[in-house]
Amino acid sequence: MQELILGILKEIELDKEYAKLCERYCDFDNSANLNNKEVNPIIKSFDPSFKYIARDRTFLKETTFEEYTVRFFIGFKSGITGFGYLVWKEGDNKNFYKGDLKTLSKEVDAEFEDRVKYNRPIATSLEDFKEILSKYFELFESFKQRFQEALKS
Repeated sequence: MQELILGILKEIELDKEYAKLCERYCDFDNSANLNNKEVNPIIKSFDPSFKYIARDRTFLKETTFEEYTVRFFIGFKSGITGFGYLVWKEGDNKNFYKGDLKTLSKEVDAEFEDRVKYNRPIATSLEDFKEILSKYFELFESFKQRFQEALKS
């Protein structure tokens, strides 16, 4: 499964697209201190099935692809925005994968971190946050489509 996922990530050029996002949104000194009330409607506008988990200060969504369960996370703190995941096959603890776009980008391109100032995009406003999420969901949809196609073949 790891080879399948890595192949899809290379195909959608995750490392390059994510690096562009990190390069565009890198103003740490002017990062926005966003709160749940501000970001909740924005996240829900992209996908209403994300739920806020207060103790983790993150949004979570769980989806099933065939026999695999994928849990997605959207986190934010001081303008820094993260998109993480867990993937597992029901009943098989050996097929468990976790990470975020930074770790995935490093798997595709070992020199990813050398190419960006900050390895997570930093929002300076709600508009930035929307644009960052827009790119996250675009990448996710590309990945999801190819992953489902691969599982069917």
